[in-house]
Amino acid sequence: MNHRNCRFFALALFAGLPLSCTVPAAHRTYTLNPSYAAKNFSNRKYVVAMPGDGGILINNPTDVTGDFGGLNASPESRIRKFYFPEFARSFKSLVSSDSVVALDEVRPDLSLDSLGTRVITLKTGSDSLPVNYTIPEQSRLQALSLDGSLAVLVERIEFKRNPFSIQYYWDEKSRKLANLQADARVLIWDCRSETPVFYGTLTATVEFQFGLARKHWDESAEQLAKKIVMAAKCL
Repeated sequence: MNHRNCRFFALALFAGLPLSCTVPAAHRTYTLNPSYAAKNFSNRKYVVAMPGDGGILINNPTDVTGDFGGLNASPESRIRKFYFPEFARSFKSLVSSDSVVALDEVRPDLSLDSLGTRVITLKTGSDSLPVNYTIPEQSRLQALSLDGSLAVLVERIEFKRNPFSIQYYWDEKSRKLANLQADARVLIWDCRSETPVFYGTLTATVEFQFGLARKHWDESAEQLAKKIVMAAKCL
């Protein structure tokens, strides 16, 4: 290879280095409608709706029974009885509005499934796959006097604990501390204008040692509520 060709090869290689070191953009897991970034919802009524049993996925059901009791009850019922109220309590304490109600407080037998079955498809970014979200029927909201509210809809929540062979320390393969993970798919819906305010998936991960306990579930619910409020920004 002659001197001129060597110089050309070196320049081409050098020019290509930044491209080879480029880090791929991370997929967005949630998004805030730009039109709502500076909105003030402090004077609006909020309603928090949690999923029914079909929207609760539990990969570690023995932990649910061990920490919440109820051997003859389903793990999903324990989550609805203990985890969801803690989430709602934390959410209410963090948002700007003084008028916040959980849907089951409007009527004890109500859940997200009670609000209707209209479906919209939303993407969190140009590189993300579209996701179906169920939105409330306007007539159903009117019947419950919630038609002017801001609906915080937790459509799906999944719980899992990472596997570890030494219960008090870490996952032997990943060297990660033992943790409880909750992934929630959330849609915040402006019922007045029928517009999505915020949507996507958020994750709460609580690390623990010396065994998973009920307090860690409470911490998970609190952390998840805080993540939603901080990410949505306009609450």
